[in-house]
Amino acid sequence: MNIITNSNLRQYKYSIEELEKNIDNLNMKTIVNTQKLTVEFCVKYILNENYAQCNEEVDILTIDYVMYNQPHINALELNKYYYSYNDL
Repeated sequence: MNIITNSNLRQYKYSIEELEKNIDNLNMKTIVNTQKLTVEFCVKYILNENYAQCNEEVDILTIDYVMYNQPHINALELNKYYYSYNDL
């Protein structure tokens, strides 16, 4: 397995599977700004404080921020999945 770095994210697009395998090495803000993500990935990682690398990420990475950077995602679907995922 090749290790993906934050610099790689700025140059290349990766599959969700590749991103998940490297999630512990990557900055969530960089991922959301550079990659095309799914609703599930955004909720599981981007909006999950446990994966934030610093306080700035916790403050910045909101549903609105995800929607701005991932315009292909449906807002209702994201909200529904987010609240059902966090109720588990």
